[in-house]
Amino acid sequence: MKPIVVTEQLQAYMEGMLARRDPVLARMEEEAESENIPIVGPHEGALLSLLVKLAGARRVLELGAATGYSGLWLLRGTEGGTLTTFEVDARRAKRARANFAEAGFGEQALVLEQDAVTGLQKLESRFDVCFIDLLNSFPSEDVTRQVLELCVERLDEGALLMADNALRQGDVVAPKGQQARNVAYYNKLVSEHPQLESVIIPIRDGLSVARVRD
Repeated sequence: MKPIVVTEQLQAYMEGMLARRDPVLARMEEEAESENIPIVGPHEGALLSLLVKLAGARRVLELGAATGYSGLWLLRGTEGGTLTTFEVDARRAKRARANFAEAGFGEQALVLEQDAVTGLQKLESRFDVCFIDLLNSFPSEDVTRQVLELCVERLDEGALLMADNALRQGDVVAPKGQQARNVAYYNKLVSEHPQLESVIIPIRDGLSVARVRD
């Protein structure tokens, strides 16, 4: 059987099968479109939330908050848990805090205005889930490896490590630019990591999902 090509019509159909989103998420989607803010979108957001819920996760770490869209989906999956998220842009960090508060998660979301590498090096907490939304932003393969190892070190057995943009619109097949090479390198590291079992889900721009082995 040939793989299904996800057209815009089919994508709209699948999103139409999702439960109705609350007004905060709907507003953030409109803002993302009008302001060209990259977000995971409702289909991938719902998957993130479901995976967090299935894992029984309570403590979530996120790299790259932007305005808090994916963080809200992750928090909803924890059913009362907490989110620690890094965002280096002060204006976006402020918007993320406001969005978390408006959605009723103000006390459960900690937004740290730091770059991911510096923040991870100082972070001592442990987590049940880590979501990386910065694969397109790492400056080199060395930083990509460093971030991966720092994340794995902070995850307990059975925890999930997820990363957005794992396919980079297909560029990972024959990567040319530095960012595409970083993403392809991340995927290779994850697939070969002795502590991880992983799969790439071809949703939107690709979602890498890995589990820390028991």
